[in-house]
Amino acid sequence: MNELKLLIVEDDPELITSYKRDIASFNLDSEVKINHEQVSDKEAALNILKDKKKYFDAAIVDLKLDSNEKSDDDYSGNDVIREIKSNLRFPVFVVTGTPQHISEDLKNENSFFKIKTRGEEDNHLEQLVDIYKTGITKIINSKGHIEDFLNNIFWNHLSNSMENWIKDDSRSPEEKQKSLLRYTLMHMQEYIDEDIEKYHPSEFYITEPIKKNIFTGDIVTYDGNRYIVLTPSCDIVIREDGSRNTTMILLVQIRSLNDVVKNFDSLNSGTSEKNDNRVRLNSFIENKKQNYHFIPKTNIVEAGLVDFQNKLTLPESNINKLIEERQIIRIATVSTPFLKDIISRYSNYYSRQGSPDFDTNEIYTSLFE
Repeated sequence: MNELKLLIVEDDPELITSYKRDIASFNLDSEVKINHEQVSDKEAALNILKDKKKYFDAAIVDLKLDSNEKSDDDYSGNDVIREIKSNLRFPVFVVTGTPQHISEDLKNENSFFKIKTRGEEDNHLEQLVDIYKTGITKIINSKGHIEDFLNNIFWNHLSNSMENWIKDDSRSPEEKQKSLLRYTLMHMQEYIDEDIEKYHPSEFYITEPIKKNIFTGDIVTYDGNRYIVLTPSCDIVIREDGSRNTTMILLVQIRSLNDVVKNFDSLNSGTSEKNDNRVRLNSFIENKKQNYHFIPKTNIVEAGLVDFQNKLTLPESNINKLIEERQIIRIATVSTPFLKDIISRYSNYYSRQGSPDFDTNEIYTSLFE
């Protein structure tokens, strides 16, 4: 049975009863059952969150806890949320009558963190279950698959290779640590790739860009257009003295499908696979067009085609200023497996030589002389 473990941090007896009733009703018809634990104050919440024997898939937290305290401005739910976001990995919904008292450092909402006003009609439980059904907490929480991978990597792989780092006198401890982190992640990728089938479109991107400075594979907007940065990484990387090996940053334009694919607006999900328009679109998606490379659609990035013929270079010395002034906005970074393919196809496009033409009739005649 699929079971979502839910932590409820709430001190109002009526609301606690309401949550219990809602959970019991939800469990009657849901394939995922909710198993909840409830605590009423900050200290109890922090203790249960720090208990290594406990793990949760989600939490609902009120801001104003400890209702028996003398202070009327004790919004200690903020401390509970901060503990979860600092040390744990599961979604948190703040359900409160005083959303205006959320701490400034906790205001940014996303799929995993939502601030909801108590009393408003909302399907909190259903939304949390939808997140749970993606499997994300089974992957990254304290009892997740990543922990299993790390155990295997530690005992079956790193333990057999550590002598190489232990005996290395050329690197500092910090350099060894970063090297081992990369080495560990490479092993984890091998474990994941063993079972993976097809990629999800969102795996194409890293959002938002992780590197502090503009880098190869970044998707950016500039002067009303979208571009991908294709300056070689060995040239664009910032050296210890703050300089780069290049004086120019290469941007290649990403064009929308509407601009390139004929009759794109007439296509829809119900179009037959044998329809001429659908076949024409597939040739772009499958990268059969030599001078284009397809990038998929996500909720952050619009689908498009990298146009190898449409290039722009900007002075490296001016890049940081353009970013600071928001003339260049970094949207995402293409993840490594897909970036390698784009770079390879870009290089092949410009290195192709073609074959000189012969007189076909002459060749034909010569074969039968």
